[in-house]
Amino acid sequence: RDMEILQFINASGYCTAPQLGKRFAMKWWIVYRRMQCLINAGLLIHQRVYFARHGIYFLTSQGAGFTDLPPIDGVSKGGYDHQINLVDLVLKLREIYPEVEWVSERHLKQQKFYYGVGKIGHVADGILTFQDDRKVAIELELSQKGKQRLEKIFLAYGTQLEIEEAWYFCADSIIPALSELSKNKPYIKIHSFKEFMNE
Repeated sequence: RDMEILQFINASGYCTAPQLGKRFAMKWWIVYRRMQCLINAGLLIHQRVYFARHGIYFLTSQGAGFTDLPPIDGVSKGGYDHQINLVDLVLKLREIYPEVEWVSERHLKQQKFYYGVGKIGHVADGILTFQDDRKVAIELELSQKGKQRLEKIFLAYGTQLEIEEAWYFCADSIIPALSELSKNKPYIKIHSFKEFMNE
C-alpha cells in the first residue's frame, strides 16, 4: 500500500491528506499516521503553502526512487489551486468511471505522449483511457488562456487520431468564451467544474 501511495502522490506532483484518504479509503488518523511514517523514513515531505489550508505531501528524491517519475522541482503558490483542484477532479472522475486508466500530465511529459498536441507545446492535464481503448483528454481551466492559444489547442485536438474527445472543466466565468471558441468542434466538451464536483 505504501508503494501505491508514493506512486499516486508523485504522479500528481503533490496532494493533501484528505485527498489521500479519499483515494485509498482510509480514515484521517490512519492517513496522518501513515504519512508520518513515510516522512520519518525520508521518503516524503510535508509543507504548508497557505495558512488555514491543508498542507501538501510530496516525495523526496529517495521516495521518488520507488516510483517511475523524478521528484517535483518545488511547489509554487501560483500553481497550488490548479493542482489541488485537479487532484479533486481526478478523484471524482475515478469515482464515476472506476474502470478507466488515468495517465497524469507528469507521465505524459515523461513519455512525450502528446498525441500530436505536443507539436504546439501543449500537454493535457491528463488522459483517461476507457476499457474500449477510447482516450479522452482532461483539461482543467480555472482562468482563461489567450484566445489564439486556445484556438491552436482546439484545432490540434481535431487533427490527431489518438484522442477522441477533450473534456474541459472550467470556472463558470469562462464557460461562455470557451463555448464560443469550441463551437462547431464536437470533440471539445465544455463542463462547469463547480457543477461537476457537486454532482
